[in-house]
Amino acid sequence: MLKNKNILVAAIICLCLSNGNTVFGKNFGVVLSKIPNSNQAALPQNKNAVANFERGANLQTQGDLKGAEAAFRKAIELEPKFIQAYIALGNTLDDQGKLQEAIAQYNKAISLDPKYPQAHFHLGNALYDQGKLQEAIAQYNQAISFHPKYADAHYYLGNALYAQGKPTEAVAEYTAAIAFNPKNSAAYNALGNALYAQGQLEEAIAQYKKAISFAPKYADAHYNLASALYAQGKPTEAIAEYTQAIRLDPKHAQAYTGLANAMDDQGKPQEAIAHYKKAISLVPNDAYAYYNLGVTLGRQGQLEEAIFNFKKARELFQAEENKEMLEQVDQLIQKLTQ
Repeated sequence: MLKNKNILVAAIICLCLSNGNTVFGKNFGVVLSKIPNSNQAALPQNKNAVANFERGANLQTQGDLKGAEAAFRKAIELEPKFIQAYIALGNTLDDQGKLQEAIAQYNKAISLDPKYPQAHFHLGNALYDQGKLQEAIAQYNQAISFHPKYADAHYYLGNALYAQGKPTEAVAEYTAAIAFNPKNSAAYNALGNALYAQGQLEEAIAQYKKAISFAPKYADAHYNLASALYAQGKPTEAIAEYTQAIRLDPKHAQAYTGLANAMDDQGKPQEAIAHYKKAISLVPNDAYAYYNLGVTLGRQGQLEEAIFNFKKARELFQAEENKEMLEQVDQLIQKLTQ
């Protein structure tokens, strides 16, 4: 949205939407139960192995990752074909940032049962975390081929497709995830993002509201709803949702920036400046927050501070190799220093 006020003519840049992936699918523990209508390995008969597995699961829940790792390794030692233990060990290693070791455990589980859907799913997650989207997609598709109603796999396949810039394909997967788990708030939120990317704002808003109906404290869904409302030219409604996102997550830097944008639209530059500064205090390397702050300061005639923020934004845009924004910032700095 272009702003035309005295000294500075520049666009406030809106931030991207928030996916909120951790709400669903990523860190599900492996339990000794079956996914309905799917291929699952038989549970081990060794009671000591099962006891160690359950101990590991409890320790992981308590945040004792080293203890959990030891317990899962003991379960595998006692029962070398304990597929669930390999997956659980992989998840624990993943939580410790040991992705390559985690991948080795998931592959071991797959070698024991190539049709075990959870093994493919968790391997897909690890590959996704490594930025290997195509390989992750292959694993999610494998999981789905062995268990077509695997909602988690459909959801994360949607995320990978969305990350590849394929919102149409992502919409199909999020829709499937919702069909198989109709109360999943993260899937509605992600579907909203994919629809937003296609310019379907009304449809996106409906999905964000659905996400909130199942998870009223879902800060990212409130933030995304606010962003869609802002894009529709409804700053008052957007402000209410940005404010709610911040209330639920006081460290939501994107929400502070969005709130600042909306406040600036409503002719409240001082409040906007305060919110931009709060966003920067939370995420000091957010180039767009510095840029937007510079725009608002420039309009208020605070040229020295505006130039300072533009220069900071320029450094960050340069590090990101964002040539388009670099050019825009350079033009603004030149205009203010004439």
